[in-house]
Amino acid sequence: MTKANGAGRRGRGHGTVIERRLLELDGEEVVVVRKRIKNVYLRVKPPEGRLEVTAPARLSDRQLEEFVHARRTWIARTRQRIDNSISEIANDSDDFRNGQNGADANGYGDGSQGQDRSEARARRVIKDRLPRLLETWAPIIGKRPTAITLRHMKTRWGSCTPSTGRIRLNTELAWLDPELLEYVLVHELTHLHAHGHGPYFQQLMTGYMPDWRRRRSRLNRYVVI
Repeated sequence: MTKANGAGRRGRGHGTVIERRLLELDGEEVVVVRKRIKNVYLRVKPPEGRLEVTAPARLSDRQLEEFVHARRTWIARTRQRIDNSISEIANDSDDFRNGQNGADANGYGDGSQGQDRSEARARRVIKDRLPRLLETWAPIIGKRPTAITLRHMKTRWGSCTPSTGRIRLNTELAWLDPELLEYVLVHELTHLHAHGHGPYFQQLMTGYMPDWRRRRSRLNRYVVI
């Protein structure tokens, strides 16, 4: 999620949308969003691995096709990471169904649910992980949210309203490595102490989660749109 090979945690490429359309670029359909911006951003959208390009209005369709073609290796690697994460989730669900806990107790339904990539399943995956994460991190950080809302967000992996203690998490985190959900949760919990991302926030994050920059770097390979 950097220029030309992704975007930042809270999304980049902000600006006035001039045009949004579906184009065939380098042999596949790509959502192209033209904005009043200077840089080009390539996004790989979990869970399907769809592509979206956000680009300056001045770039032609041909230039965008060349842009996508030049990043085929990065696209393939990113899609593979997404597929691996989804496979791990499916395997975890199969373990629950085949083990002593049983399907109904875990809310995963029958075996066909292993391939379910719906919003409802994403919510179940995250809700299954949150209790343990909160039990681990709330005592460390010394703060507990008043509420956690799960929803699909177009520009953020998570957000926090310190004045109310409410945290929102992007349901697309369900399809990524669980340590990235953990990072986003800790990030938002830390905002209950520090509202911005300045030195104090970074100092707190380093104290709570020494490898947070590595996790952030991993998360930055993906994009929310």
